[in-house]
Amino acid sequence: MTSRSTDRSREGRRRARRSWRRGATAFWYLLPAIVVLGAIVAFPIGFGVDSSLHHWRWTLGEAAHWKWAGVANYVQLLHDWYFWHSVVVTLYFTVIAVTLEFVIGFGVALLLAQDIKGAWFFRSAVVFPLMVSDIVAALLWQMLLNPTLGIVNYTIGLLHIPPVNWVGNRFVVVPTLAAVDAWWQTGTIMLILLAGLGSIPKDRFEMASIDGAAGWNMLRFITIPSLRPYILVALLFRTIDLLRVFALAWGITSGGPLRASEFTQLYMYTQSFGRLFNMGYAATAAIVFTLVVSVIMAFYIRAMNREAVT
Repeated sequence: MTSRSTDRSREGRRRARRSWRRGATAFWYLLPAIVVLGAIVAFPIGFGVDSSLHHWRWTLGEAAHWKWAGVANYVQLLHDWYFWHSVVVTLYFTVIAVTLEFVIGFGVALLLAQDIKGAWFFRSAVVFPLMVSDIVAALLWQMLLNPTLGIVNYTIGLLHIPPVNWVGNRFVVVPTLAAVDAWWQTGTIMLILLAGLGSIPKDRFEMASIDGAAGWNMLRFITIPSLRPYILVALLFRTIDLLRVFALAWGITSGGPLRASEFTQLYMYTQSFGRLFNMGYAATAAIVFTLVVSVIMAFYIRAMNREAVT
């Protein structure tokens, strides 16, 4: 018994050494990737946090001077009405845009999944705007929405509808920008949901039809539950993208009128490179807004984890 236990102990130590060597080898292989990831991610985050704790302005003669501020920038930001207004405007824009894009993208995906005649044309028409860059889309719609020379007001004028100041009315400008983003990015949701529809086994629909399900019941009890993971992924991607919107507002409205379309990214740009060159305060705004976005993303991730468990 003693010799057997000794042999087992030796074998256990050998296995532990082999496991440690494999782990050490894997670590050395991963070390370059860890270093690169640290340089790309960890250093900018650390630099941003450090900047937020200093008064650092890029005005003439002050670019190289850092003054310790502690939490003064954060206290100022908590009382900054314009910052929190930009956060509310961004969330408002995100809710409208993601709703429009999901409803339209889901409807188009359902139609294209039926193998209708000419589906390739409609698929290409929805996907085509994705090939346009954000600033190009902004400049294009800036011309189309011009209150006097734009084709949008000209077209509705042919229908005897009074012209609308799409980008000059503070009550209309955010829904207008959301509609522009829906034109531009609905194809993303459509492609994800179309892939999800193609992955649903056909026998589910056949068995449901045998049981008498059709139309709305088929959509409610078969299609939507099967698509729930794809829906969550599509909404997650689009929400992240919409929360960091910048080019549409900068190219079409420049944040106007009366800051009605000043999204948080545009606010931070104005505080930093855009006009004020207050880099420390802009870094503070970026960190606080990142925390807001992280809370929103946590709800999505929690929902995805629940879906994976069920």
